[in-house]
This record gives sequence, C-alpha cells and structure tokens, in this order.
Amino acid sequence: MVDLQKISFVLVDPENDSNIGAAARAMNTMGYSDLRLVRPKADPLSGKAKALAHGSEQILETAKIYDDLASALEGTDFSCATTTRHRLQKYTYLSVRELPQHLNGKADSVKSVALVFGGETSGLSRGDLEHCDLLTTIPQYRPQPSLNLAQAVMVYCFALSEVQTLIQTEDYRINSQEMPLLEYANLKSSSLRLMERIGLSKRNQDYVIKGLARLGYEDLYLLHNIRSSIDRLLDKLEVKSG
Repeated sequence: MVDLQKISFVLVDPENDSNIGAAARAMNTMGYSDLRLVRPKADPLSGKAKALAHGSEQILETAKIYDDLASALEGTDFSCATTTRHRLQKYTYLSVRELPQHLNGKADSVKSVALVFGGETSGLSRGDLEHCDLLTTIPQYRPQPSLNLAQAVMVYCFALSEVQTLIQTEDYRINSQEMPLLEYANLKSSSLRLMERIGLSKRNQDYVIKGLARLGYEDLYLLHNIRSSIDRLLDKLEVKSG
C-alpha cells in the first residue's frame, strides 16, 4: 500500500481560494499533507482560504507552487489525472472506486503517487493529460460539467484512505477467528460469576451476556483477559482483608 504521506494532491490553475482552503481541509481530515499548486490564480494564504481550511492551515502554508505541471510531478512515480470530461481523443477512464486497488496492485513498483485536478473553469488541458500516467473519474448519476473542485478532492481522499484502513484491518486479522464453543461457554459462565461477585444487577448481567454474542474472537479474548485480571485483583483484596 502506498504510504499516505507519499500521495500528493496537485491543483492545476485553481481559481477560487475557497476551494483551495476546502481541499486542504479535506486532505487533512483523511491524513494527507502534500498539496501542490500549479499556476494558482487565487491566493492560498488569503483569509477566505484559511477560513475554509479550518484547522488545516498548515497544509496551505506548506503548499508548494509551480510554474508547470511537469515540475510539480518531478520525483513522483505515478500520476493520475482526474476528469469528468469525455474528450475527442480516446482514453481509458478508471473509476475512483477501482483506483485504490489498482495502485495497490503495483506493489513496490510505485512508492509515490500524485492526483492531479484541473481548474474550476476548464479542467485539465490535453497537454496536462500527457504528463499523467492514468485518467480517473468519479462516476456521476446525472451528467454535470464537473464536481466542485474541493468535493472531488474529498472523494479521492476518502476512497484512498478507506481502502488503506480496510487493508490495515485485514492485516491485523481483527475478529478473523471463531472462539471454540466450550471456551465461549466458559467465558460466559466466568463472566457471570464475576458480575455476581461485584454485585452487578441481573438486568445488566443480561445486557453483558447478550453483548458477548456479538463480539468476535479478539474482542472476546481481550474481555477474557480483563475478567481474569479483575478476578485475581479481587482475590488479593479478599486475602488482605482477611
């Protein structure tokens, strides 16, 4: 999986400082920090931009500014142009839904990725597309000229971050095993004994037991350790009190 900190968001010819600020906020909420601006027609440090960034001003302050897209993409292994326009020249468009897995499939061959967004009025030029390795798009229910720039940035931020989170979860194998029936039964009975020991009401005991049925292996194992630790602590306190 490409490191979040190795994914750059490149805005080409952005015209609205509010959109730049909102894009920075979208990036920050999803864990990204590398914002690059090509020929910005708006001030990324204006009061309006910072107001829309709302807690993400550091991304605006560290954003790099370039004279052309080629310079902005220097040092990047793989660049993805984002577009909704169907052009005269035939291109293959990859949905944003498929992009994360597509990038993951490249494994160690790709260390850094740039997502390139066009300006609000005309989007990316044909020359801009020639600098990019892949064209991606956000499928739309109704034909529109394009999404708002900051909205588009948020969609890509979310799609990439969501898959990274899922992959991390799968790697840790959270709740991937089932607890053997006898072990689960023992956990229920030992939990009931502990709850009676500390004087928990019958109603709350029922809530806990029903809750156990919804948990997976790792969660049940954690509760088993907690229950065991509490029992040992209570045993020590009882011995001390005579």
